[in-house]
Amino acid sequence: MKPPCECCEREEERLSTIFGEETVNEIVYRLFNPLGSGEGESEEADSFIEQLIRQCMDQLKDEDLAEMEFWRYARTRGGRWLKEYLRQKKAKQKAWQKLLEMVKRGELDPSKLPVDQLLQHFLNQIMEELSKEGIIDLKLQRDWLYGNVLVAYPEFTEKSEKIIAKKVLEEVFLNLKSLRGEVGCHETDELGWGTRQSYMLWDFDEQQHSYDLLDIQETLVKTALRDPVHMRISNEDLKARIPYHDTASCNVILIDASYSMRGEKFRGGIMAALAFRELLETEYREDKVHVVAYNQKPRLLSRGEIIRLKPYGYTDIGQAIDFAIGLLSKEEGSKNIFLITDGEPTASNRRNQTPEESALRAAYAAGKANIFLNIIMLDRRPELRAICESMARLSRQATITYVDNPLNLKEFIVKTFFDQRGWPAKRVFRPLA
Repeated sequence: MKPPCECCEREEERLSTIFGEETVNEIVYRLFNPLGSGEGESEEADSFIEQLIRQCMDQLKDEDLAEMEFWRYARTRGGRWLKEYLRQKKAKQKAWQKLLEMVKRGELDPSKLPVDQLLQHFLNQIMEELSKEGIIDLKLQRDWLYGNVLVAYPEFTEKSEKIIAKKVLEEVFLNLKSLRGEVGCHETDELGWGTRQSYMLWDFDEQQHSYDLLDIQETLVKTALRDPVHMRISNEDLKARIPYHDTASCNVILIDASYSMRGEKFRGGIMAALAFRELLETEYREDKVHVVAYNQKPRLLSRGEIIRLKPYGYTDIGQAIDFAIGLLSKEEGSKNIFLITDGEPTASNRRNQTPEESALRAAYAAGKANIFLNIIMLDRRPELRAICESMARLSRQATITYVDNPLNLKEFIVKTFFDQRGWPAKRVFRPLA
């Protein structure tokens, strides 16, 4: 019998092959969004994990801890808390190995173990396994609470960004079940080749239409009215149903990356960008999206950079819109900007213009370029509202929306895209209610 190759053996030891990709994907998503959708708590599973750790703790001897960093210091001069910390760390390592062996032998179904409890008890072990697969990068730093003890924290990679984007989009569709059937084509008033049938019937012309466009029911109705006895179909009975014209769109999401966006507001913006990009890449491949982070300077984000973005700096809305106009200037079809902000502009790259004047000028330029401006406010302050309404009036092709919960940004942008995809080119500014 031919022995297994080393590559196959290494593949079998990966966390995704032991726990399954679905469980690993949920783990990665919960590392990014601890409040994300997931299974509820299971007291039975939690009790099992705690019992396994206690058993490993009771079986530990001092010689088992001899190779651990700081153990000698803990025995001689370290406090009791350090000894206990090292014992718990070693016990969790042993419990994790036992857990993996039980899953490999089929004694334990990993899908029955809640992800939040796995992360609570085995966070370091899980991060090490994910690091081996290239899903995350582990960064080490000294924890002041434990003196010189090294603590690892995850940094997401391009691979984990893709996993998180899929999970976020799944969450969007769960929250917008009524829109599931609407993922399809742009619907406009233009005639042309498309994939979704319209209400428009034309006399069939073999020079203009293919036989795939024949509407059998309408053709038979016409035949029945003309020749109800013999039902002989003639050329004049043939009817073609003209589909809606597919139009591509190009979109830019402008994420406010200034310091004031820290917390849930920033996470909501990141999730919205990930969900929107994933939607276009999987369902609307004719469309394009550019994700731009802006503070005092806009920056186009490539793959793997969205998930690692950190908020800092001031807010230059005018420069951000100018940057988006530049990205859209050479594109065809409908053009949209989704401007996400939680405050009025505080910086301007134009010496002769205030931050507010720069934002108003850029909004007017977007309208002149026939770009639709979706202004999304994460704050209801009167001064922000006044600036946004002035921007919308100058643009003449804009909407203003206030989103109370930043974590709902992803649903709002996806729904707006669905709603606008079939709208005609002329759009009217709707004031904020």
